[in-house]
Amino acid sequence: MRRLNRGTVLRLLADTLLVNTALVLAYTLRLVIYVLAVNPPGVRWLITEEARHLAFLSPVLTLLALAIFALSGFYTYGRVYRGRYKAVVVAQAVTLIYILLALLSYLRVVPAVPRGIWIGGWLLTLLFVGGARVLAVAWAEVSHREARLLRLREDASVRRVLVIGGAGYVGSALVRQLLDRGYGVRVLDMLLYGDQAMRELRAHPNFEFLQGDFRNVEAVVRAMQDVDAVAHLGAIVGDPAGDLEPQVTLEVNVAATRLIAEVARGVGVRRFVFTSTCSVYGASDGLLDERSPVNAISLYAKSKLDSEAILLGMTDGQFSPVILRLGTLYGLSYRPRFDLVVNLLAAQAVLEHRITIVDGDQWRPFVHVEDAARAILRCLEVPATLIAGQVFNVGATAENYQIKDLGAMIMALVPGTEVRTRESGGERRNYRVSCDKIARTLGYRPLRTVRDGIAEIKGAIERGEIQDYTASEYSNYKFLSQARAALVRTEGAPPAQVGP
Repeated sequence: MRRLNRGTVLRLLADTLLVNTALVLAYTLRLVIYVLAVNPPGVRWLITEEARHLAFLSPVLTLLALAIFALSGFYTYGRVYRGRYKAVVVAQAVTLIYILLALLSYLRVVPAVPRGIWIGGWLLTLLFVGGARVLAVAWAEVSHREARLLRLREDASVRRVLVIGGAGYVGSALVRQLLDRGYGVRVLDMLLYGDQAMRELRAHPNFEFLQGDFRNVEAVVRAMQDVDAVAHLGAIVGDPAGDLEPQVTLEVNVAATRLIAEVARGVGVRRFVFTSTCSVYGASDGLLDERSPVNAISLYAKSKLDSEAILLGMTDGQFSPVILRLGTLYGLSYRPRFDLVVNLLAAQAVLEHRITIVDGDQWRPFVHVEDAARAILRCLEVPATLIAGQVFNVGATAENYQIKDLGAMIMALVPGTEVRTRESGGERRNYRVSCDKIARTLGYRPLRTVRDGIAEIKGAIERGEIQDYTASEYSNYKFLSQARAALVRTEGAPPAQVGP
């Protein structure tokens, strides 16, 4: 059996009660029928003998029942038990119990069991055990429907948030912002990159951590209980990392998004914030807004675009997903990254006094990781009707820069830096985006600039907080290149989650 948790213990106790109730009732009915039909002398003595027989038989039947129920998947929810023919599985298990009981009686391991007890006990056990499961399913359905209605009526009330990928670059910043604002926070993450981002939060009274894979439906259902909103940040992030295992990228970035959204909608969670990327715009020379044509070039961008389509197609009066297309991220977080252009160039300038600008005429919209987290938080606090089915570019229109502009900023903040330039000759991504919609609709404006981010990286390195910016733990591509086996699900092994 799997881990013996509280729920499993309650189911064991419930089945023990049901099996023994059926046995006692079978003996009682047999005795009543016998007394009414025969009216024998010494009824009190007969009752005493029947009670002794029942007391001996009850623990044997209980052990048989619990063992067979466990092997049939009643407590581990095996694939057969969760299938369409659960009633057949229950009937088979109950029948096997009484066949084994008859065998033990034949071998004189237990006293002879009257035929009426075999038949009556079997029928009553089947009725009680099977009926209890039917009623449990019906009650769960009623509860979920009531919870959904209550959430719809309390649309503006978000108290508990599930952050999927909460140990990642953006997620670890968001979790702390939520806790600072008094929200209850639950994180679902596999900790592929380690638990350093979550370690200090374990003792926080409003924080709960679940280590698990968001591709696993059981983990998602468990994490989704009693939350009012979901922020889905989990993904294989970045073009190089996404190309390592293309099939796994589609599984993690697309299929899992559909699964998570369906579970959220099924349990009545209305608010759903999904982090996409401005790289879905691909290559364009104009200023792009949310209505502009998309031109996803990389597999990573295409996977995000596919997820957007899935979520927007699910939007209705009961489910309100919002898409946040994040600009190019930078800045320090609780899970640092140095595979991002601003962070990488700033670190190189401070430690090596030399940077190389590749394809410097390309445009990018930049946004600090803390400001990206603030945009998610904002979407949890405005009325759901304001954001349902909407797409927002996240950043500031004024923070669109060409890559070569970063060199000039770094030279000003890190004097003595040598700047080199070269052309890659490869596929080019070039996009400037307008972030006016999120400012106008949600009143959102970033608080930090690229210059702030460069100064932040410079200060962290000078204080010794970053020892080796080239370490694989700071790069999605490097880390996942070394841990490819963790990306691929193998038969019988739990799948891996990759957080942002």
